[in-house]
Amino acid sequence: MTTSIDNPNKTNGKTMAGIIILIIGSILLINQLDLFFIPRWLFSWPMWMIAYGIYMGGKYNFKKPIWIYIIVLGCAFLFTENIDNAGRFIWPVTVMGLGTWMVLKHHDKRADARYHENSNYKEI
Repeated sequence: MTTSIDNPNKTNGKTMAGIIILIIGSILLINQLDLFFIPRWLFSWPMWMIAYGIYMGGKYNFKKPIWIYIIVLGCAFLFTENIDNAGRFIWPVTVMGLGTWMVLKHHDKRADARYHENSNYKEI
């Protein structure tokens, strides 16, 4: 059994969670004391959605596509809340972008392999 004393480069999940909570608490305290100017949109719920998307991406080494969906939706909500009349353009562009990404990214390569195996195509 190894401990963090035996391997000082390894941090466990509780330590990282504690550091993240400490940073968030410090930022919230600075915001309440008005020591520095922090924009209000930084603490809005779309930004928390974007932060969660980044967390989900890091958790799965950015291999699962769910983080992209969360970040894109968070950005769309952020723009519609902070830019006047942005909803007219943001939502159609967001839906079109996600659809395009899904078509291009999730192309089934196994279906292509089955198609080429079953075709009568002969190479010369």
